[in-house]
Amino acid sequence: MSNERVWDKRVDQWHSHVTSAAAFEKVLSSLLEVASPRPGDVCVDLGAGTGFVTMALAPRVSSVLAVDISAAMAESLAGRAAADGLRNVSTEVADLAGFEMPPGSADLIVSNYALHHLPDEGKRDLVRQTARWLRPGGRLVVADMMFGRGASARDRAILLQKVSALAAKGPGGLWRITKNLFRYGLGVGSEHPASPEFWQAALDDAGFAEVGFHPVVAEAGIVNGVKPL
Repeated sequence: MSNERVWDKRVDQWHSHVTSAAAFEKVLSSLLEVASPRPGDVCVDLGAGTGFVTMALAPRVSSVLAVDISAAMAESLAGRAAADGLRNVSTEVADLAGFEMPPGSADLIVSNYALHHLPDEGKRDLVRQTARWLRPGGRLVVADMMFGRGASARDRAILLQKVSALAAKGPGGLWRITKNLFRYGLGVGSEHPASPEFWQAALDDAGFAEVGFHPVVAEAGIVNGVKPL
């Protein structure tokens, strides 16, 4: 099944998940704080889903383009925006691996829990593209699961917490531990989390300034940078 169809089928489940989880509320609050949206900002939300971040940004900025691979997600988001009277929200259905924008056309680009679905080279390519799409002084803010393979104390604490939580579920949890460790070790599956160090290096290499990392809760973290003037 294609990624588009997978996410088309998850619309209601995903919206309920992100809007009911306290951890996602913490991530959203931190993302908005780091992004510092301004009334004149032209914004882009990459991997917008049903609009968890888009809907929070829209009242604070000039416009938001919400991009997602799923037409059903985009339709759901557009309906919510219309119901809330948010006329500055538009949607585009696109795979982030092939998404394009005019150079220097955005002031703020954000992404929330979407880019871990890209392989590492895909993440680096997209970061390089965002540097091209942003105007000088524009900001990139990425929130996602951010951890590595145990090189840091934070990595080890996150991995231990995940293993402990699954082990508490009994035989089914132990099977998931085995399966996830196998996938993680081989780098297969649909999720490819990267470490904070990876993300900071990707932004540095793309020419961003003022690059920073902000841990939020559990494996969630935020990296940000500014395109130099």
